[in-house]
Formats: sequence, C-alpha cells, structure tokens
Amino acid sequence: MAQTMFDTVLSLPLFQGLSPDDLTRILESTRLRFETLMPETQFVQQDDLCNEVVFILGGTVRCTTTAADRMWNVEEVLPVPTLLGLEVLYGSTRVYPYTAYADTTVRLMRVDKRTLAALTSYFEVFRINVLNTLSALVARQRQLQWMPAPQTLEGRIVHFMRNHVQRPAGYKLFRISLSTLGAYLGEDSRYISRALHRLEKKGLLQMNRRMIHVPTFENIIKETL
Repeated sequence: MAQTMFDTVLSLPLFQGLSPDDLTRILESTRLRFETLMPETQFVQQDDLCNEVVFILGGTVRCTTTAADRMWNVEEVLPVPTLLGLEVLYGSTRVYPYTAYADTTVRLMRVDKRTLAALTSYFEVFRINVLNTLSALVARQRQLQWMPAPQTLEGRIVHFMRNHVQRPAGYKLFRISLSTLGAYLGEDSRYISRALHRLEKKGLLQMNRRMIHVPTFENIIKETL
C-alpha cells in the first residue's frame, strides 16, 4: 500500500489515534478490501442489507436518498474521506438508507462486520472512535428535534430540507414537485412556489421542473434559520 494511502487510512475518523505500527498489524492480520471504482459505478443500494462499512478514501461520491412513498428524493455530494454504513450495521433496521455512486474515479475500503468487531475488541482507541461517531449522529438528530419552529415559509422549507440530508453543507439536489413539498408542509403549492422564487432571487437555490438545486447548503441555512 502506498504511503499516501497509508496516511489516508490513518486520517479516517475510526482510525484516528492509531499508530502506523497498529495499522500495519491490522493489514497483516485482517482483510481490508481496497477498490478503485470508475465514474457512475453504484456501490451501495438503498434498502439492501448492510453487512459492512465503506470508507471513501478519494474521489467524489454522490448519495441519493429516496422517500418511503417514492414521491421524491435528495441527492448529495459527500466530502472525502467519509464513512457509509456504520449507523445501520447493527440493530433492528440493518439496511442502507441511501444509494451511493462514484461521481469520479473513487478509491474506497470495505470492512466487513466481523472485522469491525475484531478491531473494536483489540484496539481501545478504535472502539472509542466508533462510539464517538455514533454518539455524534444521535446528538445531531436530538438537536434537530428540539430546534424552534421557523416562523417564515422559507424557513419551514429549509427546515424540511435540513431534516432530510446527511450533512447540512455542500451541494444538494431535491427532486420534488411543488405539490408534494406543499403536502409535506401543509401549504398550497402556489405559496411554496412563491417562497422558493424568493430564495432563488437571493441566489440561494435554482429551480427547474420538479428539481431544486442548492449549491451551498450552509448558505441557505444561514439566511433562513
């Protein structure tokens, strides 16, 4: 494994704090699967059983989450390095909540459930990193639940968006009709359209037919919530 790849693995959230010697021992005694994917390759499918975690080491990844009623979805570009699958590897709902594609050439590492359990058993720092990552996800969900309700329709729209993204930053694409968004918010689609156009005039989003592009999600949060 090239030195740059070695350093990248040590920089991953679950591997931070491990020494180069620790990682060498892991590579010698466990099976970590490294892959390089071509653009447009799908490597995670929503609703498939999750039996491993996937570490994105390099490249650009698009992630799409589809609503249970199949009426709309949201597509995101995820930062690198990032981790997919840890939040659903254990528990009663062990299926991926999203579909992931390689947007560019992507380098990734797969770690199966058995190997992850062994690493948490042998390395205390790895176990702490797993707990910290899961705790951060729970804390974020709790924070969202107790945020005050927005007073404007624009704020309610952005609040709805934020509740349905993995990461409240970066590029987002919402494929949703005005009537569907209005039904979720209990508002007439005409008022939804007017609110979205006000946000568009501020340069915070762009609208196409049944699509809402948000170039920089942190900016629209700052302006509305």
